[in-house]
Amino acid sequence: MKRDKDMLLNIKKKLKELLPFEKVSFQAEPQIGQFRPDFIASIYLKNEHFKLLGEIIEKDSSSLFRKSISQLKYFVNQEPKYVPILISNYFSPKKQEYCKKNEINFLDLSGNVYLKYNNIYIEKIGFANQYQERRKGRNPFSDKASFMLRLMLKEDKIWGVRELGEKVGIDAGYVSRMFRELEKLNYLVRKSGKGELIHRKELIDDWVKLYDYRKNIENKYFCLAKGPEELFEKLKNLKIPNEVEYALGYHAGAHLISRHAIFNEVHVYVSNKISFNFFVKEMKLKRVDRGANVILLFPYYKHSVFFNRQKIRNLWIVSDVQLYLDLYKYPLRGLEQAEHLYEKRLKKLIEAN
Repeated sequence: MKRDKDMLLNIKKKLKELLPFEKVSFQAEPQIGQFRPDFIASIYLKNEHFKLLGEIIEKDSSSLFRKSISQLKYFVNQEPKYVPILISNYFSPKKQEYCKKNEINFLDLSGNVYLKYNNIYIEKIGFANQYQERRKGRNPFSDKASFMLRLMLKEDKIWGVRELGEKVGIDAGYVSRMFRELEKLNYLVRKSGKGELIHRKELIDDWVKLYDYRKNIENKYFCLAKGPEELFEKLKNLKIPNEVEYALGYHAGAHLISRHAIFNEVHVYVSNKISFNFFVKEMKLKRVDRGANVILLFPYYKHSVFFNRQKIRNLWIVSDVQLYLDLYKYPLRGLEQAEHLYEKRLKKLIEAN
């Protein structure tokens, strides 16, 4: 991939700043047989002289991260005289450990660095991300774009742009732009002009990392009931009109699909004020600051949160993907329930390929 000259200069500068080399000779995008790394840096340090072979990750993508590591490992296995190093704006502690496990050195522009070669050992870690990515415009995890991901994760097939757009009610031009963005992130391959989702596990990992359940607007209430099961019965017994759109989420939804963790609060997504007022009135809810057992949510994903909702025990529940997103970072046994849901329901869907 053709790299920006200013970025390459910045990396060369950071190599000199973060690593105590006496001399660094930098060559951008050299051709070595069939392989073309992003750079080679000839390093001189005391009695050591070696060559760093570097790959640069510009986008925060778990798929690109693993692909770059595989490429470096393959090349160094063919040409062991080179020392592999991975460069990015930031590597999380999890990715740092993954690099070490795979014997790949790393340096990020936030200040974290790890280099192990012969008698040289340099490790400086613990620096926070100085380059927080703000996805705007072509964000594949936005409310609108996530319609595409939700359907493509559910139906394992090769999608035409117009076909997918019609299926989820999105303009074909927008779908085409999202396809290009997913290609850049190494989550989509083109086949005869159509698109197929790949590396689904890494995609869901990136999605859950960016998703923040706290962006949902909470309204805390108390309903007279002995526990969640009685609340479910109260909900089932309501005569809910068609204009009231709702779906259970978080622990309540997961419990009805694949029970695991103990919980006390029933989270209910509502689409609008009509739905909100209906549940407050019909369930005789009392607003509280503490001791809430019913939480009405105006969703951050205003539209896609209800996509692929499912009916269990005569109650609407958000999709398995939405449950996973909501629970993963939820503090009250959320991760535990999310991992259980993944193993029991999502794994066969996500890891089908």
